[in-house]
Amino acid sequence: MRISARASGGQKYSLTSDEDDGDFWGFVHEAEGLFTPLPESEGARRVHLAGCLPQGHLLNCVDHVGSPRAVAGNAWFEFLDSDGVTMGSYFVNEVTVMDVKSSDSGAGLVDLMATLGCEDALPGAGRAWDLVRTDHLNRTGMWHELTPADRRAWLSVALWSREYQRRGKPDAPAGQVFTLDGRHIVDRDTFWQSVASAFPQGRQSEVPVGVGRRLRVMSMWDALPDSARQR
Repeated sequence: MRISARASGGQKYSLTSDEDDGDFWGFVHEAEGLFTPLPESEGARRVHLAGCLPQGHLLNCVDHVGSPRAVAGNAWFEFLDSDGVTMGSYFVNEVTVMDVKSSDSGAGLVDLMATLGCEDALPGAGRAWDLVRTDHLNRTGMWHELTPADRRAWLSVALWSREYQRRGKPDAPAGQVFTLDGRHIVDRDTFWQSVASAFPQGRQSEVPVGVGRRLRVMSMWDALPDSARQR
């Protein structure tokens, strides 16, 4: 987990080159469209990056909108909490600056329109990231009333943010028994959600937490009746 000393408050995201960890592309206040796939491809996104201060290679691309040099390349799109700590990140490819204009977010900031590819940013995951950021993803069973698609997005955020959520918390002692509430298990995603919910607060994201436990959990899944496993 990384804490950025460059954050000055209000930034929810940052971008860093995938090819060079030292090539920091800047902070972003808001990002709209990351969780909305474009019709032409499941992973294609058109993202409005509001309140951005471009740096590094991204800054060079801003000066060449409309030309091949506007393609910044691949990067890590990081989600930040209010203290600038990285909660999790997505790999994004072929980041291309399509448009740039002055931003209302602050002096010297710009709003960028960029296209990129990111199959991991599932529709509906934005709400779960906001809950992690505000420390409100802290009660078991919050996913019970979600649609199947939203449950999968919720689960993906729990996995992508697992290191952040378990920061400062010790592993459970060997031999500790956890109770699995299977009343809401209807498919593979709800199975993993139920397993995650069985851990004490702060440990929900530790699934899987090791080879032995992973194998044991998988054997539990295999033991479920076909009516539950094949949905």
